[in-house]
Amino acid sequence: MTNRDILSDLEHASRIARDGAETPLVGGPIGLMWGILLTVTFGVHYLILERILAFPEWSFAILWISFAVLGGIGSMVLGRKVETRAGAASLLNRTEKYLWVMFTAALGSIAVGVLLNQLLNEGSYELWTFVLIVGFAGQGLVYGVTAKLTGHGWLHFASLGGCIMAAVTMSFYGDTTIYLIAAIGTVITVIIPSLLSMKAAG
Repeated sequence: MTNRDILSDLEHASRIARDGAETPLVGGPIGLMWGILLTVTFGVHYLILERILAFPEWSFAILWISFAVLGGIGSMVLGRKVETRAGAASLLNRTEKYLWVMFTAALGSIAVGVLLNQLLNEGSYELWTFVLIVGFAGQGLVYGVTAKLTGHGWLHFASLGGCIMAAVTMSFYGDTTIYLIAAIGTVITVIIPSLLSMKAAG
């Protein structure tokens, strides 16, 4: 690599950093929608497990399928509105969007694996809590990468929150309380960061 190549790379990195400091992240409404849905879903899941809501076991499937369907529809509707915002087509906003899309795809692949395990190997329902734990760890990763790329330092706190929640929920693996903790954790790691992002975007 020549000195010219190094200088070109440094200039490109500097330009990305400047753009990150000046470009608002516009995905807050979508994150808020998912955060609210997830908090409610975790809460209802906990209430069913504790028999506070007298629903049959198969209602878990209905609950999570409803979560996925409503979230998918909400993402499409809000996505169209978000795409009209200034800066939505910027490299950094597109990068953040694709990070969340790939994170969701990765998490979905684990969920499919858990479902197949239950259908083919009579796996325990506790396996679903593994998806929950990986979800918090993935949030930490996505927030951390976004923070580094955009220069929005407050996202480091969201990243730390996701990592801490992954550790906390892992320590409660096998305990039904994990879903109540996850509901509270989602407020901290998804809803609050989304609100802050919306405020920063104006």
